[in-house]
Amino acid sequence: MRQILSYSIPAILVFVIYMTFRIEISKNFNNLFELNKITLNPKTKFYDSSSEYNYNYLILKTAWLYIYTLFFASALSYLNIKKLKNSELAMANLLINLMVIVAFLTFGLYNLSELRDAYLLPESKYFSIGSFNIGIRYIAIAFFALLIVQCHKLQRSGLLKKDLKMMFDFLLYVSLLWIISSELINILELSHSEGSYKLGLSILWGIFSLFLISMGLAKNKKHLRIGAMVLFGITLIKLFFYDIYSLSTISKTIVFVSLGVLLLIISFLYNKYKHLIIDDAKVEN
Repeated sequence: MRQILSYSIPAILVFVIYMTFRIEISKNFNNLFELNKITLNPKTKFYDSSSEYNYNYLILKTAWLYIYTLFFASALSYLNIKKLKNSELAMANLLINLMVIVAFLTFGLYNLSELRDAYLLPESKYFSIGSFNIGIRYIAIAFFALLIVQCHKLQRSGLLKKDLKMMFDFLLYVSLLWIISSELINILELSHSEGSYKLGLSILWGIFSLFLISMGLAKNKKHLRIGAMVLFGITLIKLFFYDIYSLSTISKTIVFVSLGVLLLIISFLYNKYKHLIIDDAKVEN
């Protein structure tokens, strides 16, 4: 019972602190949502008044909740690394951070895209949507980067019993690819060139594969080179079975030439630094 209480009481404390500020943020935006409603028709004897609401506040509320969650997870990890130095809490930090990262990359970025769409195509003529709908995206990405940094410090702190360098590399580069892919789509949407996102993503993923190959050779990390080849294969499959039917002749030419050049560069790098790969294989054997 003592061991159960030693884990459950701190967990309840952390949960209560998190929920306290989360509820306050939600309450603040719910109040703004109600206070900014507009009554269109005055209430009469025969008709009820109708109101128009600014639903952008509800989307902003969700975005700020994600930002707060990113900050809370980062602060909790920082507190453990600098002050508490508890290995059990470090494992809990890792699990919490992973859940928050996955939630932000999926639902969080989708919420930010809804804010962008609300800015580009406002649903109501009674409310003006400002450019903060776009700016909050970069605030959220900054706090996401802060959480990634804390994950790196947690991995290097020695509080975790297992060596998780490979896992952190996977987390870092997948997150980086996800973020820059989302940012490319965001830029194309803002420039009203959303039809080019297939072409842009294929070229971006090819360039990122080259980047991973370079990092794998520079740091002598086999898993980065394998990840780069897997990503390049996915890019080719996407190109042949998804992109090619919707691209124009010029777009197809640009994609094929770009990926061909990238393949030549990758082949050149492998031939030039093949001694590093061979030495790496000998060490593993």
